[in-house]
Amino acid sequence: MRLMLVMPLAPWLLALGAAPALALAFDPPLPPPLSIPPISEARRELVTRVVTYGPSPTVARCATRNVGAVHGAQFPPEVNVGLAPRGSPPGAPTRDDRPTAALTFAIDANGAPVDIRPAADSMTSQDMVAAFARWRFMVGPPVADCRIEVSRSYTPLSQASTATLLEIVARRRRDAPSAARREISARGDCGKAPQRLPAQISYPDLRSFDDRDFVAPWAGLLYDIDAEGEVRNVRVVAQGGDPVLADLAGASVADSRFHPGRPVNGCYVTYAARPRPSGAPMRSPARRAPSPAALPARPVKAAAPAKGEACGVTREALNISTQGAYPPALARERVEGWASLRFDVSPEGRIDGVQILAAQPVDAFGAAAAAMLRRARPAPSAEGAKGCVVPVSFAMKDLVED
Repeated sequence: MRLMLVMPLAPWLLALGAAPALALAFDPPLPPPLSIPPISEARRELVTRVVTYGPSPTVARCATRNVGAVHGAQFPPEVNVGLAPRGSPPGAPTRDDRPTAALTFAIDANGAPVDIRPAADSMTSQDMVAAFARWRFMVGPPVADCRIEVSRSYTPLSQASTATLLEIVARRRRDAPSAARREISARGDCGKAPQRLPAQISYPDLRSFDDRDFVAPWAGLLYDIDAEGEVRNVRVVAQGGDPVLADLAGASVADSRFHPGRPVNGCYVTYAARPRPSGAPMRSPARRAPSPAALPARPVKAAAPAKGEACGVTREALNISTQGAYPPALARERVEGWASLRFDVSPEGRIDGVQILAAQPVDAFGAAAAAMLRRARPAPSAEGAKGCVVPVSFAMKDLVED
């Protein structure tokens, strides 16, 4: 469709005997082009792999000296999703793959790693960071600029061993990746409809294993069910830590019964105890901790203002819900820590200007504490408050666990 625009002529054109009006024809503007992703991205697809780590180092390389590890362990396998060229063969590398994972950190006088961060030249997962936060090194003078490296390899999910997949599910507990669960189920017919319904489930008593070991014991088992509902062919496929837990788990599975139905094989179950809490790093004045007394993470209340600061918020003024506040990876590894925050309170009772003064042993505790604080709704006041400081502790005793 073409539009006509009629415009009057200037007086000097009329004096020359021009027509009283000039008609201009033009096409309407075209619609904007469709958004098309770059070719390089359009030709890529998501691939799911299993990441396994090589042997863990026994020594940390630091700026002034090397420090030996007292408590350390093999990093657990993980499920990883990467972006690979479309149509690539299984196992083809993605653009984010790295042959090693590296962490930078410092070590305090008690041998606890602090200021833990993924190295700038390494793609490191939060699960690895959380697992490393449990480590302990030799006691001595604090040391900074430390680094560890560990090799890693990538295996397509469909090619990962059942033992590795069971380890992932066992150690991640209820937070296990659904991709790993589906892959294990696909290797048998236990999960296919119609599923066998339990008539009697026997559970092992794992309480004696909880809070005991640096690396808690775990086990992954496979079993079959016959037509009458009897459990057959119970086998421990993977285990770690105390083998007694695996023995108890196998006996409990064998004592279970199901309602009659079609025979199935390749059913799986995992069990894991809880490791002992890591304990939070000490609060050093060099890290600007406002007070040696930390408030519990459940509930969080305002601390008394530091000297010279005009904070009028009392301990009862803040009431923060901590539902889901504990960083998930750190909660799974039972890593404890703390954060120190500064904030203002507006006259309307809104929390403003939240600043993370310090957080140890990882920054995730600071981000979690800041998110909790922003949800606070103290009562309105005439002038509000400025320069309030609150220390927040994250302790496993305050967390409701499975």
